Amino acid sequence: MRLATLARYGTRAMVDLALCHERGAVPANLRDIAERQGVSYRYLEQIMLKLRASGLVRSVRGAGGGFVLARPASQITVAETVEALEGRISVVDCTADPSVCDRSSFCVTRQVWAEVAGAIQGQLGEVTLADLAARQAKMAQAVASAYVI
Repeated sequence: MRLATLARYGTRAMVDLALCHERGAVPANLRDIAERQGVSYRYLEQIMLKLRASGLVRSVRGAGGGFVLARPASQITVAETVEALEGRISVVDCTADPSVCDRSSFCVTRQVWAEVAGAIQGQLGEVTLADLAARQAKMAQAVASAYVI
C-alpha cells in the first residue's frame, strides 16, 4: 500500500498546526505552512478544505487569520487525518466494499487484505498529532545540537 501525497502532505500540515499551537502562534497562516512544509500553496489549500470539511481543522478569518486544529492535537490521530483526505484505509477495494468483487464472500486472500488494513488502521489510530509534534520537536533539537561552527 502506498499513501498518496494528499495524505502525506496533509499529515505534515496537521503536525505543523500542532506545533504552531504549542508555540502560541495560532492561527497558522497557510502560506507559512506551505513554505515550511515545501508544499504548493494551491495544493495545500485543497488539502485544508478537505480537512475543514471533515471537522479536523477550522479557519479563522480576518487579519492574522489562518487555520487551527478543531480539537487538541492529543485527540486527533493520524488515521483520522488519512481517512479525511483519502477515505477509508484499505489495501484493496473489496475490503472496503465487498460488492466490487463477486468472489468476496469466499476469497481467502480478501481476509488477509482485511487483516493488513486493520493492522495499518490500528497503528495509525494509535499515533496522535501530539505524538508527532513531540517527535518533530526532538528531531529539531537533535539537529540543532549537532550543528557546530
